[in-house]
Amino acid sequence: MRPHRAVRGTAAALIDWERAFEKALAAGDPLAASDILRRTGQRGWVKKSEYSRAAAIVRDQSASSLVRRDWATRLLQHPRRVDKELAAVILRPLVTTDRPDVERAIHRLARDEDWEVREAAASLLGDGLERAFDEYLRPAQAWIATGDARLRRAVVVAAKYAARSRHPERADALLDLIEPALSDPDEYVRRNLGPFAIGDQLLRSYTDATFARLERWARDPDENVRWNVASVFTSASGAKLAERGFGILSFLASDTRPFVTRAVSAAVRNVLKRRPELRDAVAEWDGGTRAAVQRALQPAAEASA
Repeated sequence: MRPHRAVRGTAAALIDWERAFEKALAAGDPLAASDILRRTGQRGWVKKSEYSRAAAIVRDQSASSLVRRDWATRLLQHPRRVDKELAAVILRPLVTTDRPDVERAIHRLARDEDWEVREAAASLLGDGLERAFDEYLRPAQAWIATGDARLRRAVVVAAKYAARSRHPERADALLDLIEPALSDPDEYVRRNLGPFAIGDQLLRSYTDATFARLERWARDPDENVRWNVASVFTSASGAKLAERGFGILSFLASDTRPFVTRAVSAAVRNVLKRRPELRDAVAEWDGGTRAAVQRALQPAAEASA
């Protein structure tokens, strides 16, 4: 980086763009505001910290919900990533008051070609589930049942975000919401479900309720369901609670289908990497009879030979 470019990151420079951004919105020009926000990044990528500052400015605006919806509509008509993400930022304060408009935007953004835009949609839906659970649960249930893969994936990730608040009365409803996706054969959905939404969050937020489901789901003969159950233990939380999962992994390790055995091996390797003190315990419940576990127990060099 050239020395003179370092000044772009100074507080003064940030204040300058924030003032210009606020002025553009006050003038009713969201596209100009988007241009200003875009120039804070490089090649169309804007940092999360800048989006957070933009969100704070949007919240402080005295614009009516009608005006905000108009801004979002105008931004959604443009192809740039920053326009669509800013639309999500502008709509976020309307989650509880203008659900139909927010819902339509989520449906559109979740199917976008750009990964960052799809993330904005999942985050917006997660916020909806957090702040107006019953209202957003209904469309989420419909999307995970009949939507395309990207929309189904948005629901799975939104459930993860919604679980962060750990409302105990929502545990069963969130687990019910994601349950249809367990048998989803689409890789994009699957990789965001077992190891991510369940393993990284639902297991932490609702440990007992999630383990009860995992024990039931493991009995489902569908290999996608079993892959998701095993993959829960490829997460840090899964390894932390590995002892409670030994019975589940032991049962799944008896499944000889390669798709399932690979998931079980990955889970056991993760557990042993994070908790090497459990090696003897794993070897004991395995009894040397399950190939998936034996592969995971082998030293790395021997396993790759």
